[in-house]
Amino acid sequence: SFGEGGKVTTPIGSGADCIFAVAIQSDGKIVVAGYTYDGSFDDIALARYNTDGSLDTSFDEDGKVITDVSSNDDDAYSVAIQSDGKIVVAGYSRDNGTFDFTVVRYNTDGSLDTSFSGDGKVTTPIGTGDDNGYGVAIQSDGKIVVAGYSYNGSNDDFAVVRYQTNGELDTSFGEGGKVTTPIGSGADC
Repeated sequence: SFGEGGKVTTPIGSGADCIFAVAIQSDGKIVVAGYTYDGSFDDIALARYNTDGSLDTSFDEDGKVITDVSSNDDDAYSVAIQSDGKIVVAGYSRDNGTFDFTVVRYNTDGSLDTSFSGDGKVTTPIGTGDDNGYGVAIQSDGKIVVAGYSYNGSNDDFAVVRYQTNGELDTSFGEGGKVTTPIGSGADC
């Protein structure tokens, strides 16, 4: 009853399309997130499906959204649905030579939520090198928590960042909204 024989494939952009995360809305619709290659760089990609596997055309008119965050690669690795139906995607963007945590929030129709950081997008550097966000969760108070890893100058440490509902860093969490934790003596990622 889903797609063709239980499977759906969806071209997003003109190049390679990779999906890494899935979330189910309260109405049963399915949201997936990842990236699409535009010929030069990756851009964040989302698609929303109806319960039968067809693209939901109430989501950006064709069921698909592509978001360019930086002038380089932007990849999504996790997605969560807020209690109000807004969609939060986390991953990383490469700008100035290193990757930084990236969070993008969308309205239920697929448009960027401009009440989140003014343009719907937040990029957060943490350490001295690459910072990659791989998981996102929404707290009961609406605050957004992103987890991944951050380069400390010699190896990677666990990294967690918490944002207010408006996209600002939650300065009551860790140091300025950020926490890094070394677990072992080597890379923790």
